[in-house]
Amino acid sequence: MANYKFDGKNLKQGSNTIANVSGNSIRKGSGSTTICNISGNNIRQGSGSTTICNVSGDNIRQGSGSTTIAKMSDVRRAIDGPGGVTLAALWYCLVR
Repeated sequence: MANYKFDGKNLKQGSNTIANVSGNSIRKGSGSTTICNISGNNIRQGSGSTTICNVSGDNIRQGSGSTTIAKMSDVRRAIDGPGGVTLAALWYCLVR
């Protein structure tokens, strides 16, 4: 069973809100500080344009390169909930 749950809007660990998703932005807790943003298959740092990882099929890759750092199956073991790139971004920025 996963330690985290994602309902499409909030990532929770038990009853604590770890992050919230608003559009393409992932924000810390229930606040408005942007941790990362999603642009296509790229996960970018803060509200900027620096790619910290990207998703290609089942692989999560470092930066904009091709070095695989994890698979979506690893993410789904850690986080219960819907999503592809959003779930990968939550995992990369907050769980791993």
